Amino acid sequence: MNDALAPATGSGIDRIAQGKTAQDKIAQDKTAQDKTGQEKTGQETTASRKNTSAAATTTGVRVLLVSGDIQTIDTLCESMGKMAMHVDLCSDFAFAASKLCHSKFEALVVDFKQRAEALDLLKKSRQMTSHKAAVVLAILNSNDEMPSAFRAGASFVLVKPLSPVVLMRTLRVSYPLMVNEKRRSFRCPVQIPVYVSTSSQPEFMATSVNISEIGIALTNSLALRVGDRVALRLTLPHTQAAAKISAEVCWCDPAGQAGMEFVQVSASVKEQLVSWLAARLEEYLPDETAALKR
Repeated sequence: MNDALAPATGSGIDRIAQGKTAQDKIAQDKTAQDKTGQEKTGQETTASRKNTSAAATTTGVRVLLVSGDIQTIDTLCESMGKMAMHVDLCSDFAFAASKLCHSKFEALVVDFKQRAEALDLLKKSRQMTSHKAAVVLAILNSNDEMPSAFRAGASFVLVKPLSPVVLMRTLRVSYPLMVNEKRRSFRCPVQIPVYVSTSSQPEFMATSVNISEIGIALTNSLALRVGDRVALRLTLPHTQAAAKISAEVCWCDPAGQAGMEFVQVSASVKEQLVSWLAARLEEYLPDETAALKR
């Protein structure tokens, strides 16, 4: 999946994507949709997990904006750029649903110009484990659409025509929620020894690729299989106490890479991990930290 990530900065329609007009960006999005549809294979499941892992290390709060209206896109991107948000534009609802399946976004902004499709996308996003806690902003055509939007899972709503003042106020309120969601899913790249053991084999040493509050990815772990319950021993950089964590293997590949979800973490280890990740997140997201203090 080719997720074109563009910072929402600059002035005029050019801030949609590095010198491209909004029309060009929408046309590029449609071309990507066609290409993606042709390239899907039976190997997509493992690849999507790796793509999601890679996307999670991207700095900045990521927003998926679903709209084909140039004026709406321009207004939203101007305000989101001021909040150091990174916008991924999509004009097709089916393609947007596919993006949500394969990449992690902290926020979803949906234009209700196509009301039925917009409601369906909101409902689907709330059914996805990776996006059930994401911030959802619905851009409505009228006040009459508010009840259905909230029932479908909208966190915030705005009614067109968009007021830059009201939009900016809404983004300032919702932004800390987006950063919290980023922190929860943030996978920090780190290479440290991790000692792994299972009930059927002795302890061996693997190497971490990244770690988050809810899981870890490893290399040099050929002995593992999907569904294995493992005991992990590791020491985070700049800490002294070794952490012991129980986890379950969610995916693995023939090259010895594996992804695991934590299933049992003591309170002290959880506190240590959350604190360590928060410090790393501030290093990775200096613009976001500054935006929170504005």
